[in-house]
Amino acid sequence: MSTDLVKTYILNRSSEDIKLSLVIGGIEQTGASLITLGEDLLLKDHPGDLHQYVIGQNNNLHKKVLNIITVITDISPNHNDTDLYVLLEGGFVAKGYKMQEKVQPGDSAVYTVEITFYQF
Repeated sequence: MSTDLVKTYILNRSSEDIKLSLVIGGIEQTGASLITLGEDLLLKDHPGDLHQYVIGQNNNLHKKVLNIITVITDISPNHNDTDLYVLLEGGFVAKGYKMQEKVQPGDSAVYTVEITFYQF
C-alpha cells in the first residue's frame, strides 16, 4: 500500500459537521499529525490518534482541500510495520482509508493525505 492518498469526499446539502478520525497503527507505533484546511492550520504536531475532530460543516466545505501529514515511527522489536487509518464522517457516506508502510527497525514513515470536498 502507499503512504500517499488523494481522494474526493462527497458532501451532502446539510449543515451537519464533517468529522475526521485518524488511527495510528497498532501497538508499538507512535505518530504526530499536521492538518490544514486550505490555508488554515487546524492542528500542528497532534500526538497519536484523533477522534471525530470537526473539520467544518457540509454546506461550507465545497471545493476546500484537507491536507494531512502524519509521521509514524515503529518502536516495536517484533515487527517493522506502520499503518494509518483515515475516517471521514458526516458527508454523503462515511469513508475510511487504510494506508501501510514497512520501515527499517526504529524508522519512520511519512503519510500524506489530500482530500478535496465536493458537493453536487
